[in-house]
Amino acid sequence: MSIVTEKTTEKTHVWIRHIVLLFLIIAGCISYMDRTALAIVNTDIASEFGLSYTSLGLVLSSFATVYMICQIPAGLTADRIKARPLLTGCLVVWGVAQFLTAWAGSTGALVGARCLLALGEAPLFLAGTKIITAWYSGAERAVPIGLFNASSSLGQVLAPALLGFIAQQFGWRPMFCTLGGLCILLGLAWSMFYQKHPTPKYEPTTKLKQTARQELTFLLSQRVSWVLAIGCASIIYLQWLYSAWLPTYFQTVRHLNAGQAGLLSSIPQLAGFLGSLSGGVIVKFLGKTGYAPSRACYQPLVSGLFIAAIATAAVPLCPTTFLSLLCMAIALFATGVAMTASWTLGTVVVAEESIATMEAIQNVGGSLGGAVSPLLTGFIIQHTGSFTLAMGAGSIITFICISIYIFEISNFRN
Repeated sequence: MSIVTEKTTEKTHVWIRHIVLLFLIIAGCISYMDRTALAIVNTDIASEFGLSYTSLGLVLSSFATVYMICQIPAGLTADRIKARPLLTGCLVVWGVAQFLTAWAGSTGALVGARCLLALGEAPLFLAGTKIITAWYSGAERAVPIGLFNASSSLGQVLAPALLGFIAQQFGWRPMFCTLGGLCILLGLAWSMFYQKHPTPKYEPTTKLKQTARQELTFLLSQRVSWVLAIGCASIIYLQWLYSAWLPTYFQTVRHLNAGQAGLLSSIPQLAGFLGSLSGGVIVKFLGKTGYAPSRACYQPLVSGLFIAAIATAAVPLCPTTFLSLLCMAIALFATGVAMTASWTLGTVVVAEESIATMEAIQNVGGSLGGAVSPLLTGFIIQHTGSFTLAMGAGSIITFICISIYIFEISNFRN
């Protein structure tokens, strides 16, 4: 009887962890729809508020800047606060931020709303990765992390078509109201689900022996932490280069209308989604073929970045829209593979109780790349009138980060 009960309980846990993963995927998808929503209507907002490309780049980078600042506190918090109240509060905060964006009457109000959005979203992928790590064993972990990371690309796939349609039919302000409502509803659903389905056996509840300061000091003293942070900067730089400026590129360089630009913008993002999924499968496959866990992550990480750098440099050199679109798709697919490999690598180089903080350190580097990307791209476009140098800068930055990974290869071989 006890064996039957144990098997039934185990099946229940399997279903619950899949539902938890589904919630995280939906939240990740919406979070990236939220982040890229401004890029979809940036020409309308720039026109209404009288913004130059440089000023628009500053507004776009405000999210990534605050997101970067919040990463370490968010990681330490995620290692110490349970998932249900933390993620519920995050979803409500960023839902409110989207409503404030819709009601913004000035550039300052718009920037303030973007900063609040960053504050609300900061713990999501850190807490989510920690939850996945606790629910799935090391051998199973890469694919769920790949799915979770892929949700970001899925959000960018859906955003141009869905949000572009709402903005075209009703205006950009109702578009942000719709997003705000979705976030708050998802937060309430998450709270109710965790109340009905407690998971004491699987949910991360490890009590840390170290204080937050001791934990952070130890992790920052490790070279691998800095390598992961610097490397992640190039990944997020490329993602923001495409998510923030892709619709504008199609409209200004390829002379497409807003509807066409939004539709085509979703194609490379779909490739990024598939790349993130593939990254988890590749890491899992390499692990089963005898690669050490860290090397199974490292190899697709470096390879993906190398391909993405070359493809990005080729985008503005393509003579046709089709070839340019193909290069973008290749770049974002490879970036997706690298992103999942990087995120999984962060879970195997530290103890489980410090995973969220380690991912936060890595994400600080990523957020720095995300903050610099729209700002530097806008500056280059403003002063050269061309995307060629902007894409070239992204490629060069990526090659620099690849060289750092290669130079520090010994840190990943364990």
